[in-house]
Amino acid sequence: MVNQKVSVLCVIPARYKSSRFEGKPLALINGIPMIKRTYNQVVKSTLLDKVIVATDDLKIKDYCDEEKIPVFMTSDKCLTGTDRVAEVANYLDYDFYINVQGDEPVIEHKVIDQLVNEYLKYKDQYIAYNLYKYIYDEKEIQSDTIVKVILNEKDELMYMSRLPIPYSKSGLKSKFKHQVPVYGFTKKALQEFTKFNKTINEQFEDVELLRFVDLGYKLKMTETDANSIAVDVPTDVQKVEIFLIKNGLK
Repeated sequence: MVNQKVSVLCVIPARYKSSRFEGKPLALINGIPMIKRTYNQVVKSTLLDKVIVATDDLKIKDYCDEEKIPVFMTSDKCLTGTDRVAEVANYLDYDFYINVQGDEPVIEHKVIDQLVNEYLKYKDQYIAYNLYKYIYDEKEIQSDTIVKVILNEKDELMYMSRLPIPYSKSGLKSKFKHQVPVYGFTKKALQEFTKFNKTINEQFEDVELLRFVDLGYKLKMTETDANSIAVDVPTDVQKVEIFLIKNGLK
């Protein structure tokens, strides 16, 4: 860890009206709503100054208030989680903003520590920071809910796709990496992001970080071995519950 202090805010965007899974943040996983599980994982990081949930839905706000989880109401015009984080950044001033998707109920806090330490190392050389992990399961490789990444030799992001990339024509066996949906942004990154409408590749793939790639910015990717299970559709809840049982967790 780099011995240097920066102020870091973690925002957990939580949207109720998801087309694939309405009410997802309040979905119960072994009796505990997903948003609470995600929050409880995130606050384990000692490198964060504050953690808040950002939502445009009163049901989520009321639940957070009941549970004493800090919550910030954002506009219902936000198209992505990053737009929600950017709106928060207009009101709360920090050096670095971490976006942990609200549908990551088993995310390990070390991914946050990794992003903060990468930012301390490189600062404004990169506009945004993200993580990746190697995947070997064929179902995950073929799944369009799991975003695969292509990197250059410096672990800088070149492209992200829901298709299983890279394709191998050479006979070499492809090694697939998937994006871990925990992002780190400078304030400038959030300001730039909201200046533009969705870019063409972002629209095709429905992957918001592609906006930065399309606009010509550099993003730093870091390998992690942390546990992460994104809940995109209702059947993913069972995946999380099986993981919790396997690992002796509640």
